[in-house]
Amino acid sequence: MPVKWSKIAPYIEAGFAAESRVERAGIVDKAFDDGADDDVVDALDMLGSRVFNTVEEAKAFLVAQGAVEE
Repeated sequence: MPVKWSKIAPYIEAGFAAESRVERAGIVDKAFDDGADDDVVDALDMLGSRVFNTVEEAKAFLVAQGAVEE
């Protein structure tokens, strides 16, 4: 089930701000630690081992995968 971008954007944006790129590991861990619901964690988990150079690239990927809706 796709989640709203607004639910996962803070995690992706924070990860990008900290690392100047988007990587799954820290973002999923932070969401899990924050007690985010399973759909949010699952959507973030879809980033896999990919590295994205912008928040927009990560968003476009997740939308294309059907994990996120705007």
